[in-house]
Amino acid sequence: MRAAGMVKFSRGRLVTLSMLAIGTMMLTACTGGSTQAVVTVTTNVAGTSPGSTSKGSTSPGSSSTGATSGSSSTSAPRSSGGSSSSTSKSSTSNPSPSSVPANDDGGVKAGGTEPDGFKITKLKPGEKAPQFVVFSFDGTGWDEKWQYWFGIMQKVPLHFTGFLSGTYMLSADTKDKYTGPGHAVGKASIPWGAPSDIPTEIGNLNKSLSLGNEVGSHFNGHFCDDNPPGGNDWDASDWNSELDQFFSLVKNVDPNNSISTKLNVTAAEIHGERTPCLTGHKVDLYPALEAHGMTYDSSFTRTGLSWPVKSSDGKIWEMGMSEFPLHGSGHPQITMDYNFYAQQEPNTVAGGPVPSLAQSKADSAQVLATYQDMLKAAATDGVNEPIIIGNHFNDWNNNAYSDAVGNFALAECGKPGINCVPFRDLVDWMNAQDPAVLKALQNHQSNLGGCPYLKWPKCDGLIQY
Repeated sequence: MRAAGMVKFSRGRLVTLSMLAIGTMMLTACTGGSTQAVVTVTTNVAGTSPGSTSKGSTSPGSSSTGATSGSSSTSAPRSSGGSSSSTSKSSTSNPSPSSVPANDDGGVKAGGTEPDGFKITKLKPGEKAPQFVVFSFDGTGWDEKWQYWFGIMQKVPLHFTGFLSGTYMLSADTKDKYTGPGHAVGKASIPWGAPSDIPTEIGNLNKSLSLGNEVGSHFNGHFCDDNPPGGNDWDASDWNSELDQFFSLVKNVDPNNSISTKLNVTAAEIHGERTPCLTGHKVDLYPALEAHGMTYDSSFTRTGLSWPVKSSDGKIWEMGMSEFPLHGSGHPQITMDYNFYAQQEPNTVAGGPVPSLAQSKADSAQVLATYQDMLKAAATDGVNEPIIIGNHFNDWNNNAYSDAVGNFALAECGKPGINCVPFRDLVDWMNAQDPAVLKALQNHQSNLGGCPYLKWPKCDGLIQY
């Protein structure tokens, strides 16, 4: 099981929040810099007991060039070493990783079928793009939530990406097999689980893969600005070290822990990642992704709804979450559960009491309505921009956000034309399209969800779908 944590976040200026002990969960907030208070986090939870308890904005239609150097916090022990500078550091160091595939935008081609049954087709002239809804989770280490989502999958055609922290492949007894860049041996910003957690986690990962879901990387020690050096301080060699270790921990989980349980994940199946706290700089991160055969990143957010584009060198798909108006408020919000939590219940996040059940249900309904607004906006826009939703295995706000995304999946997945899929499927579909057809989708002006375009992010006069 995981210990309680604390949160700290900023958006343009630093706002420090107090310790928040919430059941057995570990919370680490992520940051951003602009004019609106938007927060994202990554949480990591393991075991069978339940826990309780921004990103840089860009001009409309553009994508950010790197994570901002805001702040994040954790209750993990501090360790020394490394620079704490948040400026981007270019590096020529690019060590060759072992046992990883070449970056060639590989995957299922047009006419083929994904592990979850999604067929990759090529748009015909005049044909409309399918509506993708991409579900993803950071902190896929909580058995109870694995069972919850397996249950949802039995009811509707839902598949998702789970971004795995490599430290889940170790325990408190074997943690000395990991050394974060600039940190002491066996240190991490997320708690270490018990040895008994590892076979359970492997079993859930194997089942998830067998059902057609995708595994991605959430790197390892979850080092953010509160415990430097972290993503905002790391250069390409540091990111390479994290990924070298991630792939090694995944490959060697059984001998590392002297267990017989095998993990059915290969390096070739891991195509993308999301950085801890959405930190990092593209100039440092992307060369490491390319060296490790990875083809997409979901760390850098996008304004409104738009079709993803590739990095400047054409090798990494930029699949960040959107900033979209929170239903009924006109407030642009990153479409991640903890962002909604921090916006709706800031007093609780700051250490206050958990909201009443009635308030939590109202919060859940507002988030569900926001997801539905996104779908309506994409359909109204005529180009069916992909809906990218980030989540965690959590029970924050009396399960408000788990319920919201679960109810959204139950209501929408399986409807004609709606494809609830992992990132992998969307990437392969985009790769299969004629470049001119895809370019036309990408060139469509970013959809701001009814917000007056020239007034973003001050969404007065918000159109209600």
